[in-house]
Amino acid sequence: MSDVSEKEKEFSDIELCYKAMGLSFSDNPEQVEKTYRKLKDEYDKAMRSSDSSERISASDNLKQLEELFTTIKGSLIYKDYAREYEKYKALRAEKLAERKKKSPPPVKEILVKCPYCQKLIMPKLKVCIYCHGKILTPMEQLMAKVFSTKNLIILTVIVVLAIAGVVLVSNPQLLKR
Repeated sequence: MSDVSEKEKEFSDIELCYKAMGLSFSDNPEQVEKTYRKLKDEYDKAMRSSDSSERISASDNLKQLEELFTTIKGSLIYKDYAREYEKYKALRAEKLAERKKKSPPPVKEILVKCPYCQKLIMPKLKVCIYCHGKILTPMEQLMAKVFSTKNLIILTVIVVLAIAGVVLVSNPQLLKR
């Protein structure tokens, strides 16, 4: 029974120390140390004051702060929390490193000039965002050159003449009429 009351007493003492420093019991160890350093800097600054009463007050406050901080850091509760917090930070850092490792670095695309308006565009575009000209792949460009309207008409004429020649050569009587 005395074990329980000692733990409760330690818990309430630690809780009072946290409150006296302006902290919450759930603040992490980094926050505790940051607050301690901030208060210590304030009291150190006040100790350099020209007012002797302010220096005395700052000296007393600094001693009290040291006692509070020593009590908090020496408590089992703080030590357990600090140990768990370090594990948490290590796990978080590990996850962050894992996430960075998984995602490949962004690849910067090299811009190309539009064949129509000469403005810089991304090479994957099918239509220029500036002039709305259709952007063809090299294969599409070849197909467009080979099977252009002009080439198709010439090819059709050649095929018709070839067929007419074959028909006339195979049926010479068609020429005699």
